[in-house]
Amino acid sequence: MYLIWRSTVNEELTYSKDSDAKTGHKTADTEFFGYKTHIAMTPERIITAAVTSGEKHDGKELASLVDKTEANGIDVDNIVGDGAYSEKENIE
Repeated sequence: MYLIWRSTVNEELTYSKDSDAKTGHKTADTEFFGYKTHIAMTPERIITAAVTSGEKHDGKELASLVDKTEANGIDVDNIVGDGAYSEKENIE
């Protein structure tokens, strides 16, 4: 069992038996405990998805999502994502 201490105005303790879940950050001031989902989709449907623990960087998942999408027979012409996917390697 893991004990997670969250320091907020109202301090709280959270218990989790999930040893794979990790603390991630949405912003410098906002954190969460758990997992992230990364989704590749067309306007019609979801093509592939990946789930990572909370501390993983979103940008590191982009190449894998593109590879899996192309392996499913979809040509990738454009990529739209939030700023968390804008690592140098992803922009070049």
